[in-house]
Amino acid sequence: MSPDRSQRLKPGDVYDRLRAAGFRLTAPRRALVAALLAADSPLCAEQIHARVCGQGLDLSTVYRNLSTFVGMGWLQAIPGTHGERLFSLRTTSADSVTVQCLDCGRVNVLPASADALCAAVADLGFRPDSVRVTLSAHCDHKCAHSATDSPTT
Repeated sequence: MSPDRSQRLKPGDVYDRLRAAGFRLTAPRRALVAALLAADSPLCAEQIHARVCGQGLDLSTVYRNLSTFVGMGWLQAIPGTHGERLFSLRTTSADSVTVQCLDCGRVNVLPASADALCAAVADLGFRPDSVRVTLSAHCDHKCAHSATDSPTT
């Protein structure tokens, strides 16, 4: 699940950030931004490339732009179940709590606060900067995996 559409970035917001950082707004870059803003769930670079393949973007250019966008702070990279990185819009908070199905790989952003984790870290003598937590689970009711296939503990 991605942020509520009313809270999502608009293309003009991203274009303003890119211009302010000195980037040109080429047609391929605009297509990449549009694909990211339209995504309803986190996507890997290959999935994003497939959505913009007719726009003159090769896979290495997609990766370079994704890295730039993550560095700018409006896109986040979430670890996937097989070592890949999944990309999604950064929520309004610096903290990110997600749950990922171990079977189908689906990632959902949770409306959860990381305040308790930050307090625990502060109690250990650290200054929390940001939090990214990914819970691993099985979405038995939503994907092809069935409860009878999973081992019981």
